[in-house]
Amino acid sequence: MHALIALIIFSIVYVFIINEKINRTIIAILGAVMLFFLKVFGHSTEAISSYIDFNTIFLLVGMMLLVSTTKQTGFFEMLAFKILKSAKGSVFRIFLYINLAVAFFSAFLDNVTTLLIFIPITFAVIDIVKIDAFFFVLSEIIASNLGGTATLIGDPPNILIGSAAKLSFLDFLKNSGIIAVISLILVMALLMLLNRKKLKVRFDSSIFQQSAKYDKKKLKKAGILLALTIILFVSQEFLKVDNSMIALGMGFLSVLILDPNNVEKHLKEVEWGTIFFFIGLFLLTGALEETGVLNALAYFLESNFGHSLMIFLPVMYLVAFVFSGFVDNIPFTATMIPVIKHLPVLNPTVFADLSPVWWTLSIGVCFGGNLTPIGASANVVALTMLKKYSGKEISFGRYLKFAFLPSLTSFVAGLIYIFIRYV
Repeated sequence: MHALIALIIFSIVYVFIINEKINRTIIAILGAVMLFFLKVFGHSTEAISSYIDFNTIFLLVGMMLLVSTTKQTGFFEMLAFKILKSAKGSVFRIFLYINLAVAFFSAFLDNVTTLLIFIPITFAVIDIVKIDAFFFVLSEIIASNLGGTATLIGDPPNILIGSAAKLSFLDFLKNSGIIAVISLILVMALLMLLNRKKLKVRFDSSIFQQSAKYDKKKLKKAGILLALTIILFVSQEFLKVDNSMIALGMGFLSVLILDPNNVEKHLKEVEWGTIFFFIGLFLLTGALEETGVLNALAYFLESNFGHSLMIFLPVMYLVAFVFSGFVDNIPFTATMIPVIKHLPVLNPTVFADLSPVWWTLSIGVCFGGNLTPIGASANVVALTMLKKYSGKEISFGRYLKFAFLPSLTSFVAGLIYIFIRYV
């Protein structure tokens, strides 16, 4: 009964998110609260601690503070002018430079952090050149999710899979890294082809001058803080400190160093609506895990398709891709891990080597994040920033219309790769 209630509430919330009749934060929180009233969760405190990913929440708050304080120094505007100068009057080059940088950094930082750093730079460029903000930001979302697929630390599901299967950073580069690069090339080529008119626009970069004088000392401090943040994230595995604590620490350190007298101002810059939307979404997805809905799906796959690698891999890839587009891919990945470990018991001949299954799961859940506006945390954050910049809500349908072909391209590329490499 609880499983049915969880599924119904999740579906109702999702319908309202898609049709946008009610603010998504309000409906997500109300849906989550309803789960507690209907006793879907056994213990409220345990549900909150188990299913709300506070690592993501604190990471978002910390990085939003860092971006807020860095932005006021003019650091992002300075970088924007450097990009304009190197582009030599070509919007095509701006598009290429920014997206390749986003994909590269997403492989070594988490996607949310990367977009929080690069989207303000993008807005600074857009303000100068007057190009399509929607096209640029959505292409960066796609690039970040593809780039994050490449490494062990690029996307949270990869961290879970790497830990469960004892896979190294190098293992990911040699497996998911290859298809991430291939898909990035194909998808960027597709986006450039579909939007060639926008990218043909040229501008005279020599006419642009920085509009304000900035404190060079503060610019230097902002650059050092951002560089230190990136170094700490890359070193996180060795430091044994959660990304959330690194982000939170660097966020408040940036306030202390760059603007200590305006703490309240920078706290107001935090997108609290996005934070609470994530809290609601984590609990809604957690209810599907708590009541066994995700487990039922996992074991259905195992019992019906687990007798042949040629059948199981594409089916699991499809399910992982689609589910990751519509629900949080972290609980889905966590649910699939024990199922995959059980496969050798079901069929020791077919599943003597689980490597193909692990890589199929990784590629599926990471690529699926591009499918919808809530498919990955990075999507939600980037679209919130775009709304704040443009003043317009990006509808579910508009996002899906833009992302469908790139998502389909990466899906097909991934499927072919899995067949060639692992079947």
